[in-house]
Amino acid sequence: MQTVLNGPPAAVNQDAHELWCTMLETKDYPSDPDVLRLIAYYQFPHVRDQLMADIPGIDEPPEHILFAQTHAAPNWSRIEWAKQLLTHTYTLTAPEHAAPILTTIGYINWWEGRGSKAHQYLQLALDTDPGYRFARVSDQMLGAGIIAGWNTNKDTAYKNPLDMP
Repeated sequence: MQTVLNGPPAAVNQDAHELWCTMLETKDYPSDPDVLRLIAYYQFPHVRDQLMADIPGIDEPPEHILFAQTHAAPNWSRIEWAKQLLTHTYTLTAPEHAAPILTTIGYINWWEGRGSKAHQYLQLALDTDPGYRFARVSDQMLGAGIIAGWNTNKDTAYKNPLDMP
């Protein structure tokens, strides 16, 4: 985390982006040192938001991606892999650093239209850090009944592969 704090913001963002995109494009679990770097990057909101926007593999403004309001459909298999990588990452995360990882997993579940599961992850994030604002705001968004934009269009909505014929 000290490296992130001391590095030039643009270089830090670029390094985090390259690390995460490499993880998302490789179908092997990353090394523990790379996972620890990812955990460190997730501790900083400006980097976390970029990493979250990298997940769906869409080249559109990050704010559109985060609210699932893009013209292009997300790459759902990439999103599913990100969820698996983040779950693996969580197993190596100290409790005091877990909230951003758990919140992102919750957010992915929201993208997939799994509000109850998203709520569970957001509550777990808040259990680890009651002051983690992003988890609280995300959970309020769920509580208000806001649906991820992708799920309002049959061409972009998540389709559970287990439900397909």
